[in-house]
Amino acid sequence: MKWAFAIQSKIRLAILLAILMLFIIIFSLVESYNMTRISKSFNSIYEDRLIPAVDLYSIADHIHSKRDYMITYLFTDKLSTEEVKELIRKESSDLDTLLEKYENTYLVKAEANHLSSLKKNISDYRRDETLLIQTSERNKEEAINLYLNTTVNVYENLNRDLRQLTKVQTEVGRELMKESQNSQSNSDFVSRLQFIIAIILGLMIIILVITDKQVNIKQEKYRLN
Repeated sequence: MKWAFAIQSKIRLAILLAILMLFIIIFSLVESYNMTRISKSFNSIYEDRLIPAVDLYSIADHIHSKRDYMITYLFTDKLSTEEVKELIRKESSDLDTLLEKYENTYLVKAEANHLSSLKKNISDYRRDETLLIQTSERNKEEAINLYLNTTVNVYENLNRDLRQLTKVQTEVGRELMKESQNSQSNSDFVSRLQFIIAIILGLMIIILVITDKQVNIKQEKYRLN
C-alpha cells in the first residue's frame, strides 16, 4: 500500500510540475508582450514625439524668420522687394517640407486639429505677405497699417497653434512614458513570479528524486521477500 501511495504521490507531483511549467510558459509570453510594448513606447517617443518636437521648433523658427523679414522690409530700407520675396520664398519652401514631414507622423485627434488650424493660418499669413508686398510697392504706409491691423492678428493665431501643438506633444509624451513605466513594472512582477516558480520546481524535482528512490527501495525489498 505504501508503494502504491508513493506512485500516486509521484503522479500528483508530476501533474503539478506540468502545471507549473505551463505557468512559466504563460509568464514568458506575458513578459515578451510587455517588452514589446516597452519597445514600441520608446520608439513612439523617439519617432512620434522627440523628432516631431524638434521639427515643430524648426517650423516656429521659419515662421518667425518670415515675420522678421517682413518687418525689416516694411519698417526699414535694408531689404528690397526682390530680396524679401526671395527670402520669404526660401523660408516658405523649407516650412512646407517640415509641415509635410510633421503631418506624416502619428497624430492624436487634438494634435491633428491644431495642425489643421496651423496650416490654415499659415495660408492666411502667406496671403497677407503677398498683399503686403504688393501694397508696399504702391504705398508703404498703407502696407504698414495693413500689417499692424491684420497680419499681426494672423501671427498671433500662428503662435497660439504652435503653443497648443507643443502642449499636446508634452501630454502625449508623458502618457507614453507612463505606459512604458507600467509595462516595466508588470515585467518586473512577472520576472519575480518566474523566479519563485523556478524555486518551487527545483524543490519538486528534489521531492520526485527522493520519492523515486524510496519506490525503488520498496520494490527491492518486495522482491527479496
